[in-house]
Order: sequence, then structure tokens, then C-alpha cells
Amino acid sequence: MWKVDLVLELRNSDRMSVGELWVKEMNGDYLFSFKAQNISEEGIFVEKKMCASDQEPFSQLSFTLPNGKFIRNVTARIVRQDKKGAAYEFLNMSEEMRLELKRYLVASQLKGTA
Repeated sequence: MWKVDLVLELRNSDRMSVGELWVKEMNGDYLFSFKAQNISEEGIFVEKKMCASDQEPFSQLSFTLPNGKFIRNVTARIVRQDKKGAAYEFLNMSEEMRLELKRYLVASQLKGTA
């Protein structure tokens, strides 16, 4: 009998690559900074992130979009992790910050770059 592991992609929005976008993560007494690889309305993937076993399950993420708009203190949780990094799901983004992120993503799609 063959065993097959399937990874389902359960996303409601497309991911966009980002250039130089750095994410600050606060988790308990820890403060980290990671380079983002891609972003969507629902979350962000950061490179080279390995979860420490004594970290809290939720982190506070802050970053500045390439258009200069700030996204601050968004509660997020890791939903996927591999040797390349970790994917975070945004949990409590304010409507104002969600609109800023959506405006950036739409404008980037229209330009053809992120």
C-alpha cells in the first residue's frame, strides 16, 4: 500500500512576491526580524524562520509596505513551516490596515510588480 502526503493550499487570495520588506516579530520576550518573501491579504511568508519551542503560539508582526504604509502589531500565528521559512496567518488586522494592504496589493498587480 502506498502512502501519499498531500499538501492542500487553502488560500482565499493570491500571494505576491515582495522586494525588501522586513518583518519585526514580537513573541513574549523575543524580538526577531525576518525578510518577507511574499504577502497576501491573509498572511505573510518570512524567510529563514524556525520556530523556537518556548515561543508563544501567537506573535505580533509589524512591517512597512514598499509604498510607505505601516502595518503594526498584527496578531499572527504560524500556519506552515519548512526549511525555507514560515507562513503566518493574520488574525486581528484592523479594517484600516487591511484596506492599506489591499490597496498596495491591487496597485502592485496593476503595475505588474510588487
